Amino acid sequence: VDAVHSALSAMNYEDIEIVVAETGWPSSGDSNEVGPSVENAKAYNGNLITHLRSLVGTPLIPGKSVDTYIFALYDENLKSGPGSERAFGLYKTDLTMSYDVGLAKSSQQVSK
Repeated sequence: VDAVHSALSAMNYEDIEIVVAETGWPSSGDSNEVGPSVENAKAYNGNLITHLRSLVGTPLIPGKSVDTYIFALYDENLKSGPGSERAFGLYKTDLTMSYDVGLAKSSQQVSK
């Protein structure tokens, strides 16, 4: 994000909002793929959400969260390619949660 911000600033485009349009981690994949797992997906997306909620921002843009869209809401079991391509969803194709990253109402703590 800071690299894009720096490049835009160098071209005198300092007032453009930066949005991360797609980020995520697969919760499963083929046996020859390194990295896809429920633990890694939960860590990646959970840490991303925690960072965004903190409003810490980035070194160049402190105190400001960046609009970010997690890819994807649901697994895409008909998508072609490696197994990981079908496993980016926070929810499985049967509509059950793949793993909890704290976005579901039942996982959020209510403050009193």
